[in-house]
Amino acid sequence: MNFGLNKEEEAFRSEVREFLAEELTDDVAGSIFIDTPERVAFIDKLAERGWLSMGFPEEYGGSERPMPMAQYILNQELEMAHAPIVGKNVGVIANTILHNGSEELKKEFLPKIFRNEGQWAITYTEPEAGTDLASLQCKAVLDGDEFVINGQKRFITSAHFSEYFWTAVRTDPDSPKHKGISLLIIDKDSPGITITPMYCVGSAGAERTNEVFFDDVRVPKGRLVGEMNRGWYYIMEALDYERFTIISFTPMIKRFERLVEWVKETTINGRRLKDDPVVRRRIAKMAVLIEIGRMLELRCICTAAVAVPNIESAMNKAWGGIIGSELSDMALDFMGAYGYLWKGSEHAPFGGDTVDQYLMSGHSRVAAAGVDIAKGIVARRLLKLPHQ
Repeated sequence: MNFGLNKEEEAFRSEVREFLAEELTDDVAGSIFIDTPERVAFIDKLAERGWLSMGFPEEYGGSERPMPMAQYILNQELEMAHAPIVGKNVGVIANTILHNGSEELKKEFLPKIFRNEGQWAITYTEPEAGTDLASLQCKAVLDGDEFVINGQKRFITSAHFSEYFWTAVRTDPDSPKHKGISLLIIDKDSPGITITPMYCVGSAGAERTNEVFFDDVRVPKGRLVGEMNRGWYYIMEALDYERFTIISFTPMIKRFERLVEWVKETTINGRRLKDDPVVRRRIAKMAVLIEIGRMLELRCICTAAVAVPNIESAMNKAWGGIIGSELSDMALDFMGAYGYLWKGSEHAPFGGDTVDQYLMSGHSRVAAAGVDIAKGIVARRLLKLPHQ
């Protein structure tokens, strides 16, 4: 398989890099979220260039410039630059609506996404339904032309700055747990929604996430994505996209390259770190693992240009979660006590970013349904191993 980009795709990558060199400022960089006015304005500039719609049908606001790989090239470059990404709105939501949504939903929401009008919160997780998402209990009861929603969601990171909730609900409590789930688009400003902040230690500070409570929230029936009670399958497709557009391997390549440069330049107790045979051996092994991850992600992206990458995205997710933890552990081993210094310390390597990456590596292992779920997908669907 040829993983190389063609001339047009390479030209687009260069165009994106030139844009980032000119437009990515300090008040925009540092987060993948589109959660501040500055970051919204930054993504607006991408939309004005037509970059959010490339590869999508023109009838739904897509671009005249057909390039199925464009959204993934763009997202990779944004992740490499530690900029806000389009992997959620474009990569997850737009693709899933395009494949499964009604004509009304496509015509209403796809042009909005391509114009960067409104942010989205993926609203799946509940107190008793995390990795086992099929156990969710947030109920939606059809009342005439509206669903009435009651229940609770937890760890909804984007809830406080998003306009739309991409929400998993139970519409048939009597069916097997995978069969009675539906997927709804809910306006955040709907009466009956309460958002309560939660703060999780996932970095050197406290990262905000949220609990969301639905109390007799009424949602038009037309906001149902696909068929009623088949939401599980649409959510699984959305997770396939999430496992490589939001949870990308690309930033890990940059982290590894930065660590290698640090090793080359660092002396500990009068000895150059790069001359230590143990360090050299571990760097060499990690270089192989990083290259495997790069190839897995490229394979995933190439598949996504023509089909939903189910097995490929699971492989990408599992490998990225595992190698992310190993890379963080290796960096801390090399740095010793200095690696554990928080941001703000003049002696902290990379400004204390190593601590952030170590703490966030645990989150990366469980995000998008987690490493173990991804391994299970590979085991059953690729290796054809039996269910236990």
